[in-house]
Amino acid sequence: MAGRLLDYFNTYDLNDYALGLALTTTQNPYAGANNGTSAYPYLTSFRDSAFTDGWFLIRDGDVGARWVSKSGWELGAVGRLQTLGLGNSEVDQLLGIEDRKWTLEIGPTVGWRGWPVHIHLKSYAEVSDRHDGLIGQLAFSLPLEWSRGYFVPSVELIYQDSEYVNYYYAVTAAEATPSRPAYSAKSASNLAFKARWGYALNDKWLLSGAIGLEKLDSEITGSPIVARDQIWSARIGLAYNADIFQPREYEKSDKYQSRFEIRIGAFHDMIDSKVTRDTADGIPGLEIDIEDILGVPDEKTVLQIESIIRFAYYHRIEFAYFELSRRGSAVLSSDVTFGDEVFSAGPLISSKFEAKIFRASYAYSLMKDAQKELGIMAGVHVIDFDIRIADEATGQQESSKAGTPLPVVGLHASVALGMKSTLGARAQFFRMDFDRYEGSLNFLTLDLQRRFGDKLSAGVAYNYYYMNLRSNDRNVNGTLKLRHHGPVLYLSAFF
Repeated sequence: MAGRLLDYFNTYDLNDYALGLALTTTQNPYAGANNGTSAYPYLTSFRDSAFTDGWFLIRDGDVGARWVSKSGWELGAVGRLQTLGLGNSEVDQLLGIEDRKWTLEIGPTVGWRGWPVHIHLKSYAEVSDRHDGLIGQLAFSLPLEWSRGYFVPSVELIYQDSEYVNYYYAVTAAEATPSRPAYSAKSASNLAFKARWGYALNDKWLLSGAIGLEKLDSEITGSPIVARDQIWSARIGLAYNADIFQPREYEKSDKYQSRFEIRIGAFHDMIDSKVTRDTADGIPGLEIDIEDILGVPDEKTVLQIESIIRFAYYHRIEFAYFELSRRGSAVLSSDVTFGDEVFSAGPLISSKFEAKIFRASYAYSLMKDAQKELGIMAGVHVIDFDIRIADEATGQQESSKAGTPLPVVGLHASVALGMKSTLGARAQFFRMDFDRYEGSLNFLTLDLQRRFGDKLSAGVAYNYYYMNLRSNDRNVNGTLKLRHHGPVLYLSAFF
């Protein structure tokens, strides 16, 4: 069965899909916040997923994989970006409220489409350590299709647990004001009405879109930072189908299958780091924002080196390394406790932050041809960091340093756009207790590469890296939250 499934994946042709540009707008529920509007490229099909049985699933903002049985069952896994945030947080109603960050949510999906009314159940958990909540969605839809298009109206019941609701809508005691009381919520159940549609202008162009209206639960509308009891959304897109992907097989299809690739890139890193150093006897310390409180730069361009070694066609090994070193100085506005030292307000405090990250992983390609590649990965991130704070006038100093390997698992994927361009992505995750450390790690990267001849290429990528690490090591004895992300420009050589 596994062999037949892999054969099915490998013979799948992405040229059955069209590539387009979409414009979406969503009403923001927060008081005084602007609605969110964005434009983005997207992949779609001239037929809705309700009428097809392909393994690649794109539906209602989800991207994933599925299996459809002959009896009408649909089983799969999907992921989506949750983009709800405060928007323009400079308005008076939201001053002092911490912004809600974007996050990645993934989970299983189960469907039944043996009747005219299709039923789908989805559950999401997030992987970016934002809200740590769970979301469940039960949808009833009535798909309709004709020769030039489709229309799929649906009704959805949306469950959001208390952790999810409180992350997005709670007001903490620190954020409360006389006109904005503290607020904590329980789980919520919303009701949504949605419809998606598509119309083929001809055999190459598809016009598609979606609309939605979601009625919010009283646990959400009761928040003092929420100003609406329902929110709407709309999307419209235009896609073109002209076999934009490289054919699965063609003459000299192995021409660009190099054994070894090395990349050297300039990574413009935007950094957000927070550290807590407990005392020697285990008393929890205060969280210090390294950039804001200690005056360490929050942006820096660093050198990044990566290499990929391929062997036995479906196998590859990856290595990557970069080093981030920053120094800063600041006059403290209030006393800061770091470990066993208390740095008093007033004097000039100097600080140094160094981080060295080495990645090594093995990957096996579940599918691989001249058009696409999809594989699973397992590896390790070796992290070595050193944080030092010093008051040169008094001679006070304290440090926190450690190095540990963190095991990760993940996925990698790539598609060939035409004969010389490749779009690729990688994701790696860590969730467990390991030795004296516990916490989480997320690494995501998306890159577009263009070849120039057989041996050279240039590309642009975007990296996202987040680590939340708790340590009982005597040299660390605290927590480190490190988030850095930014664009990368690189050159590659093939051998």
